[in-house]
Amino acid sequence: MWYIAAAGVIAAGALAGFARSRGNGLPKAPIPGNDMDSETILVGTVQALSMEEIDFMLARLESEEPPEPVSGAMCYAPMAYPEYAEYICPVCGEKTLFSSSHIPLIEWGLPGARRLGESINNNTEFNIVLDETLFCEFCRTGNDQDIEPALLLRVYHEDGSETVNSVSVTDLRMLDSFLQGRLFYITGNDGQMPLQEYTGRMRQLLGIQEDEE
Repeated sequence: MWYIAAAGVIAAGALAGFARSRGNGLPKAPIPGNDMDSETILVGTVQALSMEEIDFMLARLESEEPPEPVSGAMCYAPMAYPEYAEYICPVCGEKTLFSSSHIPLIEWGLPGARRLGESINNNTEFNIVLDETLFCEFCRTGNDQDIEPALLLRVYHEDGSETVNSVSVTDLRMLDSFLQGRLFYITGNDGQMPLQEYTGRMRQLLGIQEDEE
């Protein structure tokens, strides 16, 4: 999958970011170039994980016996796609029309993706942002005009660096389940699939290198 590591920040205010309080009462560090972080989401029962704790959890995921898959709901006949989909940008409020393979995500996937992005950020001490900019004709920067629309997951590290990856809704489901301490992830039809074989993908999304022996 196409991805960018340690990329620069795009236009100010074009990120659908979520900031929240740390366990020590201090807010997360502000997201570079984002003026939306004045709203703080307070979390009570969700534990905020550091990179060190996440690295420990990845080692556990690699070593523990994976759970058995659990089947979800039976598949039904595919739903007919509309001729086009209207994407309403959550940042600028403008409308972009799509008549392509992006229709299923825009019509049915985005609400869930946004909830997953918020949950993922709420489970970490550092900032994680789900960036929809590439879907908005008005928020895309000049350098992005020829890039295929995609959801981007931006991870802001404490040293000031940034990891950016193109993600699917399944990627977000896997990462959200992992950060909640599960050894499996919840599929789109409410099944359960082991996460172990996706440990490398979790490291890639979070920008965590595997320790060398």
